[in-house]
This record gives sequence, structure tokens and C-alpha cells, in this order.
Amino acid sequence: MDEKKLVFILAGILLVGFFSMFILIIPWMNWGRQPDWEAVALDNLLMGLVGAAIAYGIYIGSKTM
Repeated sequence: MDEKKLVFILAGILLVGFFSMFILIIPWMNWGRQPDWEAVALDNLLMGLVGAAIAYGIYIGSKTM
């Protein structure tokens, strides 16, 4: 298997797992209070930026192979 394909497959699995943890698992946890939607939106923005940085790093890393 080509190394670039392997890197993209592993990066895809990593990103799907990262986002599914925050999108699917954490909202199901109910702490018995109403969420602060401003904080939730800010957290989602920060998670998106972190995910984009991870994806960009993996992309640049795969180009230098």
C-alpha cells in the first residue's frame, strides 16, 4: 500500500473519532442543567480549529514524505 494512502486513511479515522467524541458522545451526557449555548458554540469553534490544525499538519506531513 502506498504510504500517502495509509496516512490519509489513518488521518480520516483519527478525525472521525475526534469529532464523533464531541458531537455524539458528550451531548448525550446530561448534567441536569441547561447548557450555555454561547459556551457550546465557542467550544465547537475551538474544536473545529484544533481539528483543522490536525488535518493541516497531517496534510503537510504527507507532502514531505
